[in-house]
Amino acid sequence: MTVTTMTFRHTSTFDAIAWHAERALAAGARAVAGLFQPADHRSQPRNAQELLAWAEQYEATQPSYAADLRAVAQKHLD
Repeated sequence: MTVTTMTFRHTSTFDAIAWHAERALAAGARAVAGLFQPADHRSQPRNAQELLAWAEQYEATQPSYAADLRAVAQKHLD
């Protein structure tokens, strides 16, 4: 590689500001989205009882997933 074949990429001030603004906007959007999620969706269940509580929450909208959660919880309770 020689000096004549190297390409230098200079970032304009506008591009730098836009990049920082995009990152800040994305972080803000994630923070706002986190406010609307139930607390149970932010952490994983730590024991079989919490897994059964999750199963109750999902029963109305996803009954097959709730059944899977109950099966796993029951396996750990036995």
